[in-house]
Amino acid sequence: MDACFVDVTVEFLAVAFHSILYYASIYPRVIFETRKKYSVVVYRCLHPDVNLYIDRCLKSIAEALKTDELHRVEFAVTDTSFTPGIKFVFDFERMAAYDDTADAYLVRCEQNLRAFCLLLASVSQKFNGFPADSSFGIYLYTNESIEVALASMPHLEDFPLIEAEEEVEEMDNIMPLRRFSIRNYSIDTYIELPKPWTFCS
Repeated sequence: MDACFVDVTVEFLAVAFHSILYYASIYPRVIFETRKKYSVVVYRCLHPDVNLYIDRCLKSIAEALKTDELHRVEFAVTDTSFTPGIKFVFDFERMAAYDDTADAYLVRCEQNLRAFCLLLASVSQKFNGFPADSSFGIYLYTNESIEVALASMPHLEDFPLIEAEEEVEEMDNIMPLRRFSIRNYSIDTYIELPKPWTFCS
């Protein structure tokens, strides 16, 4: 696994997760600070418990990416029983053919990540406000052997992956965001919404 791909992807997901939290208003916006990333303004939550959970998820994602067995990551806005509602999805797919001289300095990659951040800010205006008691969860789609391997790592042993108890239903409403590549992987990003959900005009 390309170490550059892992580092860039984890950094991107960190930006995406914190930005989604901000735009979804799951927590008061006063607990966010503004930062510059990819030449645009992004947001980062300052709450220590929220940051601890996200950072531990990102460490698990990084280790799973290194094994080439991470197929999807979902950031789900949940209700009081932690049932996923709207989901922000990141699908990973290894490209069959890859020119390692193309975009060697990641210029095009940064442009794509910047475009994603701007698009996320734009589409966030299409959603109605979430209930005040909403929460969130981060879901990794991998296999059982990776779950066992992660649990045995000293820096992750106090944050084991928990297998979902039920199969999550496929959602009918999908809003494509952006498809782009980082090194030899393509990342397809989109939003899944429950069937009753309607977009705001």
